[in-house]
Amino acid sequence: MTSARRTGKSRRRKPAPFGKLPLSVTNRDGKTTIRQLADRRIIRLGEVRGKTVAYVELYTSKQDSHSLNIRFTDKTRLALAISPGFTIKAQYYKVEGLGDPQVLKRWPEIKSE
Repeated sequence: MTSARRTGKSRRRKPAPFGKLPLSVTNRDGKTTIRQLADRRIIRLGEVRGKTVAYVELYTSKQDSHSLNIRFTDKTRLALAISPGFTIKAQYYKVEGLGDPQVLKRWPEIKSE
């Protein structure tokens, strides 16, 4: 076992050669991590890590008020407001190892009204 694993510290990566840009840029805001890549952005909301979900609600209306609310068992919620003009294709799946995901359930498309 290497000393990095024993102490819990991560190894430093070698810097990118001069003149080459990194593949992604990572920023942190508290426990939230934002990874910016060339054509997409990935945001991980670390504040909710380890919380147990009680239920998930999707709210849509004709007045362009849409949101996704996640309620946790500790009575906290994560609310995500969604702008008009969206389609959600929801599926619940399980990933084991490096194989393809096994879809456990698919729901019909949800379109904004």
